[in-house]
Amino acid sequence: MIKINLGCGQKYLKGFINTELNKSVKADLYFNLNKFPYPFRNSYATYILMDNVLEHLDNVIKVMQEIHRILKPNGMVKIIVPYFKSDGAYQDPTHKHFFTEKSMDYFSYSGEYNYYTKSRFKILKKEISSSNSTALSKLRYIIPLKSILRYFLFNMFDQLIFELRAIKK
Repeated sequence: MIKINLGCGQKYLKGFINTELNKSVKADLYFNLNKFPYPFRNSYATYILMDNVLEHLDNVIKVMQEIHRILKPNGMVKIIVPYFKSDGAYQDPTHKHFFTEKSMDYFSYSGEYNYYTKSRFKILKKEISSSNSTALSKLRYIIPLKSILRYFLFNMFDQLIFELRAIKK
């Protein structure tokens, strides 16, 4: 099983090929995720992790096409990004994109706007969550009607977690 941690930052993971642009952090392979193609052959990996990376890159569609190319058929990708209604999405001046629960629908067969690319994924999970574990942030989980209130309140959730399976014919 080949696992890749794209844009590992300071989260070096054992058992993964950890990639990074910044040579001041530990990684196994250094390259720019905005330059295509990535240095992996077609259908190479069974699992890819992108933890708080996609929002920094120039072209989400090209990145997703590249992930699709690298993954084996039925390979999995886990993507963690800041939720668009969180301070974390907007306070970082290096963020170029913002994400909602529907952002990955563009890469599924059932997505209304899936004509931007032929790369297809089955969405296995889309979850909004809190990455903060303070006592105050834990109160978010007991607020009634949070699925409705999230449309009106900022900072109710911090991040989105997507798990996708590559569909290849």
